Formats: sequence, C-alpha cells, structure tokens
Amino acid sequence: MIYSKSTIKNIADSIGVPKLKDGITTAMAQDVEYRLHEIIAEAMKFMRHSKRTKLTVSDINSALRVRNVEPIYGFETGRPIKFHKTATALEEIYYVDDELIDLDKLMEEPLPSVPLEVVYTAHWLAIEGVQPRIQQNPAPIDEEEPAAKKTAKAPQRQDGVETIPLVKHVLSKELQLYFECITESLVSPDPLVKSTALESISIDAGIHQLVTYFVQYVAMTVKNNLNNLDTLRTAMAVANALRRNPNLFVEPYMHQLIPSLLTCLVSKRLCESYTEDHWSLRDGAAEQIAEICQQFGQSYHTLQARIARTLLRAFLDPTKPLTTHYGAIVGLTKLGVSIIKVLVLPNIKTYMSLLDAEMEKRDNQQLINDGAHCQTALMNVLRALARDCDDIEPLGLTIPQKGKLAEVVGDTLTRLVFADPDAGKIAAAVVAASKEAKVQESPK
Repeated sequence: MIYSKSTIKNIADSIGVPKLKDGITTAMAQDVEYRLHEIIAEAMKFMRHSKRTKLTVSDINSALRVRNVEPIYGFETGRPIKFHKTATALEEIYYVDDELIDLDKLMEEPLPSVPLEVVYTAHWLAIEGVQPRIQQNPAPIDEEEPAAKKTAKAPQRQDGVETIPLVKHVLSKELQLYFECITESLVSPDPLVKSTALESISIDAGIHQLVTYFVQYVAMTVKNNLNNLDTLRTAMAVANALRRNPNLFVEPYMHQLIPSLLTCLVSKRLCESYTEDHWSLRDGAAEQIAEICQQFGQSYHTLQARIARTLLRAFLDPTKPLTTHYGAIVGLTKLGVSIIKVLVLPNIKTYMSLLDAEMEKRDNQQLINDGAHCQTALMNVLRALARDCDDIEPLGLTIPQKGKLAEVVGDTLTRLVFADPDAGKIAAAVVAASKEAKVQESPK
C-alpha cells in the first residue's frame, strides 16, 4: 500500500476528526490509492497524445479537470522542479525548496501595464482568387524577374504622389491554356467546336478566375466587331453561358456585361447588309437583359429602372434610326407588362405618327423594312398586354370600338390589330390598360 493508514489518521486529525478506527482508515487508504492510480492513468493519456515521455504537472491538472476535480495550484512552472531529500526517523522525504520573496522589494516594483482589450477585426484573405495587399495578409512571394522588368514596374511619382501598381492577377498555366483554347474555339468555323467551347463555359466549375477575362473578351469583341453579325452572336452566347454557369459568381461583373448587351440591342448597325437577320440578335440581347433584371433586381433595386430609362430615351428620340427604336421597344417589352403600361403604351400613338411620316417621306426599301419590324415590335407589345389579361372580355369589332383603339395607338396600328385573329382581346386589353394609366396619372 503506497498510502499508509497513519497518513489518513494525520490528515483526519488536522481537520478535526480524531481517533478513526483502523477499518475506516484502511478502506480510505485503499480508495485514495485507487483514485491516484486513476488520475495517473488519465494523465498518461494526455502525455502520450502530446508526444512526450515525461509526465508534467499540466498532464495531472488536465486529468483532474476531466474528473471534475479542482486542479493543483502553484506547481505548474516552465522551470524544471528540483526535489531535495531529507531523512527522518521513519522514512526519507522529498521536498521542493520554496523561493524566498522580499516583500519590500516586491512592493517597490512598478505595477504591470494594463492588458489591452480583446478586439476582433475581419479582412479578406482573397477576393476572386487574388490576395489583397494589406497589412494583415502575408506579403506575396513573386517570382524572380530581371532587373529591367523590376525597374519598369517601379512605382511612378507624379506631382509628389507615389502611385502603387495594382495587385497582379496571376493565372496558372493550365488556366491560360484553357482560356486560349476556348477563345480559339469560339472563332472556329466548325459549329461543333464552337458549341463545345460554349458548353464548357456554361458548366465548368474551375474557371472562376477567368470570369473577368471572359467579360473583357465579350466587351472587346462587341466593340471591335459591330459590323460582324456572327462574331456578335458568339459574344452574346459567351455572355449567356457565363450567366448560366451555376458554379460561377458573376454578380460583381454585371455592370461590365450590361453595356455590351445594350450595344447589341440598340446599336445603329450590327451587320454589313440590312438583309441579314440582326433582329434576332437584338431579341436575344433583350432577353438576356430582362433575365439579368429578374435575377439581380433584388440586390440592385435601381437596375431595372436605369435600363428602362436608357431604353425609353432611345425609343422617344426621333433622331435615332429605326433599328435603335426596334431594339428599345423589344427591350422595354421584355422588362414586363408594368413597364409597357407606364412607359410604352402612352407614347405609342405619338411614335406611330412620326413613324408613318418618316416612311412616307422616303422611298427606301431598307427604311420600309425597318419600319415594318418596328410595327411588328409594337404589335408584340399589344399582344403582351392581351396575354396578361386572360380573363378580360373581348371588345366588339365595331367602328366605335376602332375609334377607341385608334385614340390610344393610332390608325395604322389599329388596322394591324383588327387584322389579327385575337383582335377583340388585344383591343380590350389595350383600352383597359390605357384607362388604368389615366386613372393613375390623374390627381387624387
């Protein structure tokens, strides 16, 4: 027995419990020995998990905390503990010398400084794969460059102001090869190669670092190829593929993508000959703009309003060509019925009078063709109103009803409406929407 009965009796006497029976002291000594073995075994586990071979006071304290026992105070130190041995009449005792502290000297020493309060700050480790050069982040390890290149990239001073170059966006060689391969495939005459490249952009999950490069590719392609219809179609297809990739975060780049889409929507000329089908390109651009407004309208509340204002100015400007008017009408139509009721419908009659006068002035086949497409776009506006009013009762096709419709859309468009198979429903929806707009505009 490592814990003797006499020790138990001495401790009992010290706390005011004298004359314990031998049976009690024996049972308590065995229990203390068991508890000591248990604590030591638990401490050995902490020692082994710490990859050490020497048992320390911290291991014992950890074992005591696990057993919900108050740890030992005053023995944990970074210095090695030296035990001294002394002999008594019964046994040898090991002890540790207590350090002598001069209280006068301790009282004269200055008080330690008050510790700072804990403060939490947040910063970006990386943004779109680029590490910001801030104090909290480690300095980037750039590849060794020749001295001439380092001199060329040194900060420039203008009027005493030091300009620091932006953080480089470093691409891996694999991504560079991928981008070059995709851009080469997009200009390939083989439709299969081009469609494969677009499919890769729309589903690949590892190209998030290339989003800004593809957005710039779309912008530069639209800017430099305004008379090349096929190239513009490819640029619009790339923009659509980027937006539809569920693995990419393209929201920060929408403000760079929208100008390219608007250019393909309301640009004066998108091809060499007016006989080419540039109208479908404008329709596709309008569809993409409407999808962007629907997808990001909750994050950017003024997005749809700004786009609608831009298209309305293009629609109402008589100096703009009819191709621009067509794109503006289609774009406003795709934005929804509420935009049609507020912005397009009140201006249709005035616009049709100007369009009729313009088409009568010149005997030009291109002008007649463009005007016909504008009339078709306005008919689609009226059909969109009719589709929104499913439960409306069709209007009778009588002369008074024609007069009511002509007051809203003009004589030319009225004739086109009454030539449509759903003329009654379209006329009823237009007249009802016009009355609703007048009620909203009238003062309360």
